[in-house]
Amino acid sequence: MDADESFLTHRSLLMDVMKHLDDLQNANKMDTGTKGKEEKKPEVDPSEGVTNTNFTVIARDIRKKSSRYFKRVQKMSNINQISFMRQVDVSPKDRAEARRDREIVADSFRRLGNEEYRRTNYEKAVYFYSKAIQYVSYSPVLYCNRALARIKKREFKLALFDLDYVIFKLDPIHLRAWLYRAGALARLNNESEFEIAIANARLLNRSPKDQKYIDYFLEKFKTEF
Repeated sequence: MDADESFLTHRSLLMDVMKHLDDLQNANKMDTGTKGKEEKKPEVDPSEGVTNTNFTVIARDIRKKSSRYFKRVQKMSNINQISFMRQVDVSPKDRAEARRDREIVADSFRRLGNEEYRRTNYEKAVYFYSKAIQYVSYSPVLYCNRALARIKKREFKLALFDLDYVIFKLDPIHLRAWLYRAGALARLNNESEFEIAIANARLLNRSPKDQKYIDYFLEKFKTEF
């Protein structure tokens, strides 16, 4: 045997240390025992009984898991799928007709709101305008009408919500939205924002007709708004 292979005939110290550690670990387990501890159930081999011709697994791991969340997710998924399929099934013609029907209903509520506004029943006017918005949520006129009724009720901050929605979501150059916004801000003693709103109204609506209406609004604002 060569000198480089002489280690093969010597006892390995590393193996001795590992064997000693294993003996200590086994001794600690025997001393501790199983008193006061639940006896560990033997593991079941799920492949037991499976042969080349029998693939049925007799035993399976049963874990207690709440199925409520998964049922809820499945239910919501089914609802979303049904809604999606309904939208797919509807033809463009059907969607156009449904939109036209909603606009007819909304216009009827708008007329009722206008009638109540003329009678100075501003609370009812707000109610009917709100009903109209439920059917048509993209009409700047409905929001402006409701905002004006709210201004008459001195609900200036609520009016600003409607007017800001028109300006920032529906129609950024809408003349009456800017003017009504200026009026609500003036009633809240916000003079600087009032001037900005009037300036924007003039800047975004430069036709002679619009400029004339702005002057008319400012004159009327002093006494009636």
